[in-house]
Amino acid sequence: MRAFPHPRSPLGSGRALVLAALAVLAPTAAGCAKEAEASVQLEVVFPSTAMAIASSDVKFVVYDDPAPGGCQRIYLKRITNQTDLPPVVLDPPSVPVCDIAFGLAPPLVLPLGKHSILAIASRGADDLLVGCSDVAVSAEGGVAVINLALPSATPVPPLSTCPSLRDACDDRCR
Repeated sequence: MRAFPHPRSPLGSGRALVLAALAVLAPTAAGCAKEAEASVQLEVVFPSTAMAIASSDVKFVVYDDPAPGGCQRIYLKRITNQTDLPPVVLDPPSVPVCDIAFGLAPPLVLPLGKHSILAIASRGADDLLVGCSDVAVSAEGGVAVINLALPSATPVPPLSTCPSLRDACDDRCR
């Protein structure tokens, strides 16, 4: 049995035209398919318990910057208020510090490839701590460690007398 009609059949040339059109459109349709992604868990390192308590939440912004040294450039541009940052891959809502500290923050779902993850810990409406991590996202996903630091121009806020982040999160300090 044949898969296609005989070439002299009236349907032969029409079907060949359809197959030729599909061959041209197939690469275009494949390009529209969803990009491969993986989950990346974030591990945020605060400079001290007091600075973690002083922070209210952490904002993560993922940039498409595969060149070496991407984070250093992004970090410097952020702390100097420059706006010519690389394209944003993901800009999720801020995560409360207590959710991060106790492993309740959701992972980031990112396209495979190299990215820079900028983390900004805020105190109210102000940036308090900033950190960045260059990551190579593979199909296995993984963990990105981001060390936060106090930019030199940021004044140190009044520090809490709360002995632990757990006490602060459970609202046991006054």
